[in-house]
Amino acid sequence: MSVSSKQPVWLKALLSGAAAAALAVAAAHAQPQSQPPQQRGPVALVPQTLAPQTVVQPAEEPAAAPASLSPTIAVDTLERIETDRIGLVDESAGALSADMWVGSDPAFVRAILAQLPHQMPSLAMRRLAQNLLLPPARQPEIKSSVPVLDAGAPVESDATADKGHSTWLLEARLRALAGLGDWPSVVALIDVVPADRINEAIVQLRVDGLLVDGHTDAACTEVQAALSRQPDTYWQKFHVYCQWVNKQTSAAQLGLSLLREQGEDDPIFFWAADVMQGLKGPAPAKLDGVRPLELAMLRAGGQPFPDTLVQSGDATVMRVLATMPPAQAEDAKAPDAKDAKAVKAAAEDKKKRARQQTEARIAVAEHAVALGVADPQMLRDLYAGLDLSGGPAVPLAEANVDKLATRAYLYQTAKAQTAATARAEVIARIVDLTRADKGQKGPDLVTVGRVYAPMIAEFAPSPDLIWFAGAAARALLAAGEHEKAQAWIDLALQMARGSSDAANVADGLWAIARMAASNEGSGAITAQNFRAWQASLPSAQAAALRETLLNLLTALGDQVPPDEWLSVVGNAGPSNVAPPPSYVWNGLSLAARDDRVGDAAALSLVALGTAGPHQTSPVTLAKVIETLKAVGRDADARALAVEAALVQGL
Repeated sequence: MSVSSKQPVWLKALLSGAAAAALAVAAAHAQPQSQPPQQRGPVALVPQTLAPQTVVQPAEEPAAAPASLSPTIAVDTLERIETDRIGLVDESAGALSADMWVGSDPAFVRAILAQLPHQMPSLAMRRLAQNLLLPPARQPEIKSSVPVLDAGAPVESDATADKGHSTWLLEARLRALAGLGDWPSVVALIDVVPADRINEAIVQLRVDGLLVDGHTDAACTEVQAALSRQPDTYWQKFHVYCQWVNKQTSAAQLGLSLLREQGEDDPIFFWAADVMQGLKGPAPAKLDGVRPLELAMLRAGGQPFPDTLVQSGDATVMRVLATMPPAQAEDAKAPDAKDAKAVKAAAEDKKKRARQQTEARIAVAEHAVALGVADPQMLRDLYAGLDLSGGPAVPLAEANVDKLATRAYLYQTAKAQTAATARAEVIARIVDLTRADKGQKGPDLVTVGRVYAPMIAEFAPSPDLIWFAGAAARALLAAGEHEKAQAWIDLALQMARGSSDAANVADGLWAIARMAASNEGSGAITAQNFRAWQASLPSAQAAALRETLLNLLTALGDQVPPDEWLSVVGNAGPSNVAPPPSYVWNGLSLAARDDRVGDAAALSLVALGTAGPHQTSPVTLAKVIETLKAVGRDADARALAVEAALVQGL
């Protein structure tokens, strides 16, 4: 979620106010005056943000206005920017409004934001999270008398808890973004926080974000400043890392010794410090508490991460792993140059190890792209760079997506085609295979769509590619490229009256197009719509896909004829995904009833959890969609429905 190019919301307001003030001053100067105004220094319009060596201090009181100013000029101080006016996007970009928490309970808001899933294998979910966490948000005013357990420190009970100069809501937003692995947004959001609102918890989050994304010099500069303010063990550990990466080996080892002598009990940190120094030792039994500092230390060590850490699927771990260079494998003993067989065997072994390293990086990159913490271009480059020489060529008709090497082969094959029709044929095959797999053995259609979207965007929708319209539209919709997908849908609809092939494509896309569009002007659903759509499906998948479609259309508020459900009565099998807790389920109902949009969005994300809209139970997904529509988040509801339908094979 890149937001660095967006102007902070509070800055827009300040600049608008500054422009108005400038016009007022200019008008005043246009009037005859008895004496020229005194020269004044520059007035800062933008509040200070935390700089690398800035010490966090309360803001000074504004100086009094000079008495000699002309009485025709009104002088006032700029309004202090409070934390509830800080954001990176606003409603014009689709975000929730600043009043999203009106009517919510502060303790509940804090508790539910802490429960947001740290793995969101869904582009639609991550965009909903962005719409929730990045815009300005006024703090809720209602107080709760019910204690909140396991939800972090209690919400302030004094009168300032409900006002902008409390930072609890800002911190909760930052921690939720950090949990998603969206460290660039964490740093960008902190960068627009006024200096007098920065506390040590926010400083720590900023340093973590800088470390995760490899901005070591900037992070270590802030660590040095933090040590001067608060020389505790937290910053001492960071300082050890900074000393090591700056080649101050003796100082770093002394720092480690001092921490041990102080009785510091932190096995993960000391293990990571050993790895950083090139020492080999067993990893701690539990690695579920690895912080950005330890990840940076492990990255500095250049060794493969333990399998338990990789398999955790943590978004920040995946973010760091995806950007790590290949681990340096130990070189085998050089064979005797006169032994031709040994030389050849050594060369083959080296090639094999290089391929294994690339395959391991591809597996990490696929997961990282699915979690939204890696650029799909990284995955494209890895697919293109995998050495497949020596392996048997796989006929396109026999290819599958269950093997990593085959996925790379298919990408290389598509990339190698110079004829548009030939490339489209390969991409269509990949999309069909991915739809059939449903993300079980390989990446789902969202990840695949994001990988191939640039290739598909090179095609101009045209009648000679009508057979490709279904695959192109689905892949682009899955990648979030709705306008580009609509062009292919429109092509199929325009050609449907004069071409049976186009009519079949249009019938197959009807369900997805219906869910993606607003109900207004779509017309009533008829039995003919269902029959034509179902006729375009493989018979083996028709029943399951029909139930999925009926569930999603009903949740979106479409008037589905009741008798359409008859064909699936009794077909529902047991779900392997547990329903959400009662406080989430009933919280969704209450949020919809009381029009509490912030609660609705946050609880929707919690309800979907790490399963996402693709694998959660149909009932839970329908509940989430209905709730989001009830509070006016129609676009988010439709994005979840379309993504779920696409990944499940519609």
